[in-house]
Amino acid sequence: MRVLTIAGVGLLSLSTAGCAPAARNLPPQSLVARAWAGREPPATARGEAVVAFAWAQVGHRYCWGGLGPSCFDCSGLVDRAWGSVGVRVPRTTGEIAERLPEVPLGDVRMGDILWWPGHVGLYAGNGWVIDALDTPHGVVRRPATTPYRAFRPSTESPQALSASY
Repeated sequence: MRVLTIAGVGLLSLSTAGCAPAARNLPPQSLVARAWAGREPPATARGEAVVAFAWAQVGHRYCWGGLGPSCFDCSGLVDRAWGSVGVRVPRTTGEIAERLPEVPLGDVRMGDILWWPGHVGLYAGNGWVIDALDTPHGVVRRPATTPYRAFRPSTESPQALSASY
């Protein structure tokens, strides 16, 4: 299995197909700087397990509507990663934004869902995101720059239903 880590988001050209984030001309948000400053919030066991599942998928190919195991789209990867710990999340990026509890970007911790218009990924800690980026890149780990919003599924929340995966 090939492992691809994208270290400079400015160097990649995103495909218009798939879960590619919309263009945004903003400086990097606080997640990378926070990690560099050593101010990362402690991870939970559940968040670590979600990220471990996602990390094991790095190198898999992207496919629209993909839920794995051989290929994923962005929300399919998030769905399966959270499903691996028994939590079901909404299937689309729009439903994630509508139904899950939002977390301030400054409070993001490992396993939280980072959201861009039409795209989601999992915060992997230390300033990184794991996501099914697009067809040319597949599932990658890259710097978590400029997310618009963040969400944290909760088993107590009526929006995140217990799954029987």
